[in-house]
Amino acid sequence: MFTLVTATSANAHYVYEHVETWSNTDSSKCVYVRSEVSHGSRGGYTQSRVLAADDWGPTLTCIWPWERPAGYLATRYSYYKKTSSGWSLCRSIGWKYNTSTSNVLRASRDFGVYPPCGGGYYATRAWGSVYYSGEWRGTDSVWSGSHYIEP
Repeated sequence: MFTLVTATSANAHYVYEHVETWSNTDSSKCVYVRSEVSHGSRGGYTQSRVLAADDWGPTLTCIWPWERPAGYLATRYSYYKKTSSGWSLCRSIGWKYNTSTSNVLRASRDFGVYPPCGGGYYATRAWGSVYYSGEWRGTDSVWSGSHYIEP
């Protein structure tokens, strides 16, 4: 009996950073931003995500959903490729806003089979904000870290 065994590279690997970018003075309201890069469908994937949370309940930590009305959550991303002279912008989107009440908003793109700017190292810079008390809160960017996408 003959058995043929083959191996392929695993494409499930992803790199991300998840950071609290704002909290009010008593830390009862918080904003978290996640920035992610991965293989996606082989040609790369990018995601930015903003999460609004509060400390409702006995834990007194910012882990509970903080539902925000339409237009009160915003996120955007820039997708970079490493070049010989540093990080170069490959793709970017403008601000996207929630269209219904929610505590989370994602913006993502799967680039299919081919990396949009050729093979190499890619990274995502994500922004996320929550409108609260007349101001946008948590507008600092978060860098995902880098990930190699094969050509």
